[in-house]
Order: sequence, then structure tokens, then C-alpha cells
Amino acid sequence: MSEMTTIKVPKDLREAVMQSARAEGLTAAEFLRRLIEEHARRQRFAAVRHAYAGSGRDRDYDEITAAWDQAGDDGLADA
Repeated sequence: MSEMTTIKVPKDLREAVMQSARAEGLTAAEFLRRLIEEHARRQRFAAVRHAYAGSGRDRDYDEITAAWDQAGDDGLADA
């Protein structure tokens, strides 16, 4: 088991985390880990988009990346 620590957040934020975690059947730690992983994933995709934008893209770039962006938000993360 990982070493545990405490973080200080406003009570309303703590309650929002707990409520969201419960709604998904997760612990607060599992919920926060998923949020952090999703944030990191979005940052990686943003970096890729930035790299493609700077390298000169072909005419299909916008269409393809829009499709990937849409697919990333399809709600199938748990599938």
C-alpha cells in the first residue's frame, strides 16, 4: 500500500470529490487518480496537436483531430 498523506482543501471541494467518487463507486483517492491521469492524457494530446500544428499539416488534420477529440469524450473510459 502506498504511503498516505493529507492535503488541505476547502470543505466544499472535499465534499464535491467525495460525492463524485461515490457516484462512480470509487474512493476519493481512486477518483483523484483518474482525474490526474485524464489531465495528463489531455496534456499529452495537446502537446501532440501543438507539434503537428508547428510541423505543417495536411488538409485532413483538422478533421482527424476533431474526430479523435470527440472520441476521447465518448464516455467509454471504463469500457
